[in-house]
Amino acid sequence: MQKSMNKFLLLHKYSVEIILFLYLITFTACSVKFITEYDENTDRTVSDLQRKFETFFISAEKVCGTPEGDYSHFENFYDDIKVDLTLLELRVNAKSKNEIQIEQVSLLKKSFDDLKKLHKLGLTKEQLAPIRTGFNVSLTAILKFEFAKRRGH
Repeated sequence: MQKSMNKFLLLHKYSVEIILFLYLITFTACSVKFITEYDENTDRTVSDLQRKFETFFISAEKVCGTPEGDYSHFENFYDDIKVDLTLLELRVNAKSKNEIQIEQVSLLKKSFDDLKKLHKLGLTKEQLAPIRTGFNVSLTAILKFEFAKRRGH
């Protein structure tokens, strides 16, 4: 009886140690991620969007207030950006733990839609500077968030 009790105590001692060991391995080897990983394609797409928007604002400044500044002369730009934003939205929505970037892209799309509506009504030179600043701030915020993900923050 004493031998079986000793075996039981010894087995119990080792099972507690094994459980503690497995517990430590599990929780020290795993890191918890609250946001999605860095995505090079998102980084590249946002950088391309920045270039396209900047090109638009430079062109629009030159022709604003003239017939060449009308919306109809910029339809290709709006179609191209709409495709890029739709693809970007699909990409960020496809990733889990990406709510911040989903919201950023949603706001960027809304700003784009507002720009398109305003341009159809007649865009003025005075409106260009604050609109440009708004797009630069939005795109920079998305890029900074993506860069932070790359650094692991």
